[in-house]
Amino acid sequence: MTVVIIILLVAAIALFVLSFMQKGDNKQLETELEEVASQLMHENYELKKRVSALEKLMNPENGQTTDLPAETEESTDLSPKMKDLLKKQVITLYTTGIATDEIVEQIALPREEVEQIIEEYLEH
Repeated sequence: MTVVIIILLVAAIALFVLSFMQKGDNKQLETELEEVASQLMHENYELKKRVSALEKLMNPENGQTTDLPAETEESTDLSPKMKDLLKKQVITLYTTGIATDEIVEQIALPREEVEQIIEEYLEH
């Protein structure tokens, strides 16, 4: 039994010393990892810039109206997620007691569309 423990101890020490000699191979892996991390940070920064720009366009709380082109305001080719988000925003503003005129200004949707969303909400 003692012989097995001594053999395992010698093997462990040999592997431990060998592991220090293998450090040089990790330099390439570390370089690739740093490159990927840098790339991810850059993509994250770009996404944050885009989100910030969208928040500035969609922010109804600051009282500013967005000056979107007429084709964007009346566009029906908005994505379904965007349409759903605008509907929820209109309903939230309406249920908090904000007048339809103010909702039209804040959301930058045509009056008819805002009134239609409110009517659908009241029907259900």
